[in-house]
Amino acid sequence: MSWPLSRLIPAALRHLDAYAEIAGEDARDAVAVLIGRTLVALLATAAAMISALMICAWILALTWDGPWRVWTAAGLAIAFAAAAAGIAIHLLRRRTGPRSLLFSRVRREWHRDRDLFERVLESGTGDGHAAG
Repeated sequence: MSWPLSRLIPAALRHLDAYAEIAGEDARDAVAVLIGRTLVALLATAAAMISALMICAWILALTWDGPWRVWTAAGLAIAFAAAAAGIAIHLLRRRTGPRSLLFSRVRREWHRDRDLFERVLESGTGDGHAAG
């Protein structure tokens, strides 16, 4: 049993060093993607808000001299509250996404190495039992 462990420990240490390097690359990639997505989301949100405000101003201008102006303002407020609630519920329920993005290479390498280490330990254990 000491023979596979004497080979396994240095290999495991080299793999830990490689994991640290891969994790650093994955982290840099994830940060770049998340920064890009955040900037796009902020720009899209700002444009959507300005557009929504302009549409609301236009609708209020159309109904200002009529008897429905108060109801129009109330309807617009209710519509915005409902949209905000729907978006909040959607964001709070969403569990997937960035998790699949983060450290995918590390997970892939870990699964490969775990399979390799299991085969090495099984072959080392099997040789030890056959000899004894």
